[in-house]
Amino acid sequence: MGKKSSIRTTISKRRGGVFKTTFAVLSLVVAATFLLLLAFRREERSSVSSLSSSEEEKEDDHVTNQFLREAFEEEKEISSDIEYHTYSIVNSYPHDTNAFTQGFLYHSASENFFESTGSVPHGKLSDVRRADIETGEVLELKTIPESAFGEGLVFMREETKRAKKNSLVQLVWKSSRAFTHEIKDIGGEVEVDDKNALLFQEESGEQKMFNTDLRDGWGVTSSKREGVIVISNGTAHLTLFDMNKGESIGFITVHDNGVEQRFPNELEAVRGEIWANILEKECVARIDERTGKVLGWIDFTGLKKIQDNVGSVMNGIAYDERRDRIFVTGKQWRRVFEVKISKGSRKKGAIELGRKRCHSPTSLPNYGYP
Repeated sequence: MGKKSSIRTTISKRRGGVFKTTFAVLSLVVAATFLLLLAFRREERSSVSSLSSSEEEKEDDHVTNQFLREAFEEEKEISSDIEYHTYSIVNSYPHDTNAFTQGFLYHSASENFFESTGSVPHGKLSDVRRADIETGEVLELKTIPESAFGEGLVFMREETKRAKKNSLVQLVWKSSRAFTHEIKDIGGEVEVDDKNALLFQEESGEQKMFNTDLRDGWGVTSSKREGVIVISNGTAHLTLFDMNKGESIGFITVHDNGVEQRFPNELEAVRGEIWANILEKECVARIDERTGKVLGWIDFTGLKKIQDNVGSVMNGIAYDERRDRIFVTGKQWRRVFEVKISKGSRKKGAIELGRKRCHSPTSLPNYGYP
């Protein structure tokens, strides 16, 4: 009995040891499995987090690029229909400070300036004159009647019923009258050797006259349409006047960014466009003759100051088509400037600056203008 009991006790102890050993091994296996699973989960989370972060970065890049693209497109859309220009001075020439400039032309055949002046100072007759570029010397001068205040000036390039080819048409302020001054046809390529050679066919007071159907005349230039001239009158409208029919055939409204631009003054046809001084502004507007839309603003800020602020407002654009030269001056200025116009900027900030400086004033000083 005692021996059997001892055997059972020994077997029981062995079984307990085996069980403990088995349990310990199983515990280690379970613990190792748990640690492996935990490590795997952490790696998976890290991978998911990394992927999520990468996707977020890509999304951020997409948002940033989209923003820049939209901003660029907005900038392009705002500025694509207009340009802002500055200038540089190529040369300067003397100008008669008694000339209250209202019309200004370059005559390629004689290589002289032709100029229309108003009767300022008081008591002085308005005139049309030819001046030497290099010296500013007035080579010829024709006065017009005392009752007429001279305004814009244009060459007639073709024969019409109201003005012969190569004649000058001069407008009159606050009047429907216009004068024609015949000049000698010296040929487009022939220079005048003798500066004293007279080009005007008539003496002072002998100019012909015709009536427009306008109550006022400011600036004038040639149209791309044969026999038609373009006239400004102090409003935002440029009138197309047919020199054969003797009547207006339509008008265009000068506008920019939905705003009508009043007071286009002296006009010049340049490179298929109409260029206009804006009265009281050191600016020139490039205008589409077909639509009246301002294609660009040329900012001449500081030009009057360069010639010591002599004279009145900027008013005078002359174009040498043969050599593609541009000249500008002002009323009673002491200099005429040959200028180079910069390449147009289409940046939003530049356009806003141009509009701020160049948009026409809402009113004028007491000129008696509308």
